[in-house]
Amino acid sequence: MKLKYYKQIVNMLYEEWDLGKKSSRAKGKTCAWIYWLSLLSEVEQLVIETQDDKVIGVSGYTKWSSKKHLFRKKFYSILENILIYSPLVKDKKALFQYNKNYNYLPKELEGYFDGEVTILIVDAAYRGKQIGKKLLTKVFDLASKDQMKNLQILTDESCNYQFYEKLDCNKIYEKLIHNEEKGKLGNIPSEMGFIYEKRLVK
Repeated sequence: MKLKYYKQIVNMLYEEWDLGKKSSRAKGKTCAWIYWLSLLSEVEQLVIETQDDKVIGVSGYTKWSSKKHLFRKKFYSILENILIYSPLVKDKKALFQYNKNYNYLPKELEGYFDGEVTILIVDAAYRGKQIGKKLLTKVFDLASKDQMKNLQILTDESCNYQFYEKLDCNKIYEKLIHNEEKGKLGNIPSEMGFIYEKRLVK
């Protein structure tokens, strides 16, 4: 993927979510870059939608048992850690806490999924045009061809979580979590986090 696409995706992430920026007092788009590098260190396949050489949407999936792309994944993991432990992030503990808050998979579901939808984001100016559906449908198809049976989707009230139900994903778990996206939900201390399952048809 072109470096300029990476930059465009990071810009979308920066505009859409806090990603720990406020609590960690990170400079500029550092947290968006950390988040993107974290995804690249795990993702099996990415799907992007472009228009006039501009990225307007991206999605992808992780396969927990995969032995592919190990060098690439390790490389991005190293870059992620370099940024986390750089002076650009003032409060590293706060950043780790932010990420921990959104990792609410219960023990009873550990090992249940073959992988997860690592990201789904569509440029705000292009929403309502079925781009998210197109991206996820492609991700589901690729994961199915990759011999995967089901995918985990972690989402919450700050996102359009009902969208997944329209794509035959089933909510199997919910938990009250700390609200780290107050700009989207108002100044409330907590929100509901959800785990959806997408069963893949072969």
